[in-house]
Amino acid sequence: MKEDYIRSFISIAIDTKVQEKIKVLQQQLIKKITSPGTKISWVKAETIHLTLKFLGDIPTKKTEPILRSLHQAAEGVEAFSFKVTGLGVFPNLKAPRVIWIGISDGLESLKILQGRIEQELNRLGFPKEKKKFSPHLTLGRIRSLSNASSLTDLLRKIASPEAGISAVHGIRLMKSDLRPLGAIHTEIGWISLGGTKRE
Repeated sequence: MKEDYIRSFISIAIDTKVQEKIKVLQQQLIKKITSPGTKISWVKAETIHLTLKFLGDIPTKKTEPILRSLHQAAEGVEAFSFKVTGLGVFPNLKAPRVIWIGISDGLESLKILQGRIEQELNRLGFPKEKKKFSPHLTLGRIRSLSNASSLTDLLRKIASPEAGISAVHGIRLMKSDLRPLGAIHTEIGWISLGGTKRE
C-alpha cells in the first residue's frame, strides 16, 4: 500500500492587525514598483506567517511524533511577542529573489524556541538547518526583474515600516497544498507555550 505524504512546515501565526498593516505595505510597494518586465508573486497577507522550520514532504503517520516533539520543544518557553519592522531582500541587493519584512524585539525567545525545535526534531531524523536562523516574513517572491537598482532604491526609501507587535502564544504544525493560485495552508496541530491558552 502506497504511503501518504504531506508537505509541511512549523510556524508562528501573525496577529490579524499586523497582517492588515502588511497588506497596506504590499499595496504601496505594488504601486511604486513600475519597472516593465518586473514580476513579483505577492504572498496573501492573511496567509503570512513566521516559518520556524520547513519539513518538506513527510509521511502522514509521522505527524503525531512531530507534535510530541514540538510539545517537548515548547516546554519551558514562555509566551512572548515581537515587533514586525524593516524591509529587506534575499539573497542580496544585487540579485534579489525574495522581499521580506523583518523581526525585532523578542528575538532571544524566538531563537531559543527555534533552537529547541531543531534539537527535538533532529532526534526524529530531521537534519538541522545549515543556514543560521534568520526570522522574517516573506512579502513577495521575485519571478523576473528588469531593474534591480530601482527596486533596491525603493526599499531603501521605505526603509523601516512599522507593522506592529505580534504576540506568540503557541506554534503550529502546518500542511501546505500547492495550487496554481497559491499555496493553501491547513493547521494540523497547535502547541501552546508556557501553559498559555489559545486566544
